[in-house]
Amino acid sequence: MDAAVLISAISAVVAAIALLLSVRQVGLLRRQNLSPVVLDAFREARTEEWFEAFDWIRTDLAREHSPELGVSGLPEIARRRVRKVGFFYDNLGVLVVAGIVPEDLVLGFFGPGMKVCWDSVRPYFDVEGKIRGLRYLVFYEHLVCLHKDKTVAERYESIGLRRLDDR
Repeated sequence: MDAAVLISAISAVVAAIALLLSVRQVGLLRRQNLSPVVLDAFREARTEEWFEAFDWIRTDLAREHSPELGVSGLPEIARRRVRKVGFFYDNLGVLVVAGIVPEDLVLGFFGPGMKVCWDSVRPYFDVEGKIRGLRYLVFYEHLVCLHKDKTVAERYESIGLRRLDDR
């Protein structure tokens, strides 16, 4: 093998390594730039206002308001509560679909509560979809579909959560 071929081969390897490192760096920067957005989303679900809306949806929404109203037909305070929780889960769905946050992390943490809430709001979302002529909060619905694919215990295992009593 002559020197020119060897130098060309080495140059190609160096270029490939540089390309791989560049792609990796872009991915890291993208995640780093989105970290504040993700942290804000998780912080939102820990506010008193969010918990009040979540609890009200589960216990009072169906008792106080007919699903025939959809979401847009609800009185302002009810509509605000449903949107607060619904948009939160919908935004999480966007982050999962975009690959910004891992599915198992989101659904291991939020899945059970998200599903309980979905069971309460689904009739309102179905009517709202008919009013608007398109499905309503589709990324939230997608998360609920994903939630059915694995148990929470399987999700915990896939992200490597450990228990103190594991031996």
